[in-house]
Parts: sequence; C-alpha cells; structure tokens
Amino acid sequence: MSNKIKCQGVIVPMVTPFTPEGHIDTEAVRRIVDHLIDGGVDGIFILGTTGEAASISLAEKTKLVESTVAYTKNRTIVYVGISSNCVEESITMGNCYEGLGADILVAHSPYYYFLNEDEIFRYFTTLADSIAGPLMIYNIPQTTGISISIDVAEKLSHHERIVGLKDSENTPGRLTEAIERFSGRSDFSYVVGCAALSARALELGAPGIVPSAGNLEPQLYKRLYNHARKGNMAAANEFQGKTNLVSSLYQKNRSLGQSLAALKAAMHILGFCEPTVLRPLETLQQEDIDQIQKQMTNLHFLSYFNE
Repeated sequence: MSNKIKCQGVIVPMVTPFTPEGHIDTEAVRRIVDHLIDGGVDGIFILGTTGEAASISLAEKTKLVESTVAYTKNRTIVYVGISSNCVEESITMGNCYEGLGADILVAHSPYYYFLNEDEIFRYFTTLADSIAGPLMIYNIPQTTGISISIDVAEKLSHHERIVGLKDSENTPGRLTEAIERFSGRSDFSYVVGCAALSARALELGAPGIVPSAGNLEPQLYKRLYNHARKGNMAAANEFQGKTNLVSSLYQKNRSLGQSLAALKAAMHILGFCEPTVLRPLETLQQEDIDQIQKQMTNLHFLSYFNE
C-alpha cells in the first residue's frame, strides 16, 4: 500500500529540551537533532515517553514538532507521538503534525480505563481511519497498564495506514514470538523499545531498535546495529554491554520518571540542553547533577564509548 513505510534502524526517542521556565528550547532542539543525525540515527522519535509527552501542553507540542521537522529538513525520518486519553485530541494532533511534515505518527493505548482486546483493536482502527499519515502502534504497559497482544497487533498490521509496532514490553517469550510473527513483512515493522534487548532482537531479525540512551551515545547504538546486521554478534554483544553501562548511568535504582530527570541532567552535562523536566517530574538538584558527572568521568564517558 502507498502509505506503508518500512521502519528500521536506530530510532532514538528524543528528550524534549525545555528552558528553565518550561518552554520548548528551540536552540537546544537544533543541537540535539544535529547530535543524533551526526551519530548516524535512522529516525528521531519526538513526543514519546522519553520526551515527556504526557506533561507538555498542546501549544508547546506543536512548537516542538514545527521546530524539529523544519530543522531536520528530511535528513532522517521524524516519528511524532500523538498519544492522548481523548481520541479526538489524538486525531487532531495526528492530522496537524502530518500537515507540519511528520513522517510517521505514533500512539500508545489510552491509560485511564482498562480496555479488552476488542476495544484496543477498535481504538487503533478508529485512529488509523481518521488520520492522513502512517501510524505506528506503541506498546508500553509500564505506563498504560495495558499490554497490546501480538494477536491484536497482527490484526491491526493489515490496516493500510498502520506500519509498525514499537514494543517496550519485556515479558518471557514475547520477543521471539513477535519477531517470528512479523519477520519477512515488507509492509510492517516490529521495533524493540527495550534497549537491553537490542542485540538479541536484531540477531533474531527485528528491523529496528528504539533506545533512550541513544540520546547520549547514538553512534554506539549505530555500531551495535551495523555489527548485528552483518552477523557479527560477538561485536554486537560487546557494544550491547557498553550501551548497558550508558543506560545504567541514569536508570539504575531510579523510577522511570527519576531516570528521565537523570537523562536530562546527563544531556545538560554534555552541553545539549538545560536539565529541566516538567512537573510532575522533578528537575535534579545541582548536587545530584554533580554526582552524575562523577559517574560519567569514572566511565571515561565519550572517549571510552567512542573507541
């Protein structure tokens, strides 16, 4: 179908840079976009979980989409989140962002009411029927409380506008089952959002990975991806170990929200943006930022990982 786009490679869920007052920092957007593209990424995903989409006003979301798409200038694929508990709001965002130049729209399930499988199927079908651009389904039960089953995803995969599943669920057997089910499809992509599974997923045949730590070290994930694609799994697994160290820098012993604040602090230390996160998340205090900087120094950050 004409709207089917193959989603593949390293797709980084970009942090959203804010000014200290909580507005989109467009200059920082440009710095981060250049950093990711220079690192060889195959896609940038804005307004996802890592991008604090649930905390951003509609006006600021539009500002972020405008600035990201305009500055990217077709240098890589731009994925844009349109998730909302209000389906009409998601549809409005989807058509607006597609008009602004978003390549692929991304939506997870609503998270207030529990939905059964039929309701999940009808929800995404309604969304796909109502927007003009390609849609990627986003499964993240850690935040929505709902797991999109492989069976439902497969039914949805045959919709003319649904192009892929970004899966951040890590339950036993799911990765293998999903890749077996979707392998060989030229019109639908299963991309893995659990960064610790990157090498394994690529070895099994997943076409893409979506690692939040790619904000810090996009080149590292690109090398992991390239080695896996060439079948050099010894090298890919070596890079998986390095990426795990990057992830642990901001994730270890932290909740999801706390890890996002720590990731933003690490990006600040590298000079990309302010450490500001939006409420209800809490921006790290300077003493905590200093501690992350010490950890980065101990890891010989950048010089070590770029070897």
